[in-house]
Amino acid sequence: MHEQPVLSLSTISHELRNPLTLIHSTLQLIGNHYPEVTNDPLWPQLLLDINYMSQLLSELSSLNSSQTLHYSQIDIRQFLTNIVSSFYSTTQSQTKELSLNFETDEKFIMGDSLKIREVFINLIKNALEATQSGDQIVIDVKSRWNRLVVTVSDSGSGMDGCRLSTIFEPFVTYKSDGTGLGLTIVKNIMNAHGGAVQVYSKPGIGTKFILIFPLTPAEKAADM
Repeated sequence: MHEQPVLSLSTISHELRNPLTLIHSTLQLIGNHYPEVTNDPLWPQLLLDINYMSQLLSELSSLNSSQTLHYSQIDIRQFLTNIVSSFYSTTQSQTKELSLNFETDEKFIMGDSLKIREVFINLIKNALEATQSGDQIVIDVKSRWNRLVVTVSDSGSGMDGCRLSTIFEPFVTYKSDGTGLGLTIVKNIMNAHGGAVQVYSKPGIGTKFILIFPLTPAEKAADM
């Protein structure tokens, strides 16, 4: 007998996401042709549920591949500047401030740029959701003990000890529309890079995530 191949979580997520996309498109088409159905009180919830399932499948796929890395040399200053710039319209519309400060001369780290970008996107989105108009989100970059230390802090609502103790566990969420996978993915990606993530928070004060990256050895960077 031949053994059946084991399908990866990413493959399964992809196959399930395709029909969900078709269902969502079909519902939008129905809504356009028959506007009266959109007045049904269940219609918005139906669309929200489909969006949630699509988001969950995407994050399951990311979780499955979070420890598979494709290394390249990353110019950390340009890299973070680009990420902050991509949030400009969002922060402006929400009247929040997102700033980036460098206190290091280090230029490069080695890592998977797509995965590391996912880390920062997750943390900045979380900070935006936890803050109100007029609040600040600050990214500080320093070098310590042959490590690059990047802090993402906000002046938002903060979290108590109970939430902090489970914050990196999969499927644990305190958001009405959350999947509970975002910070699990962040931790997995940081661990895969030989780094670490720490979090400190206090209700009413804000939250601080500390990302610790190994620095690129000078001789390795020079060879690339």
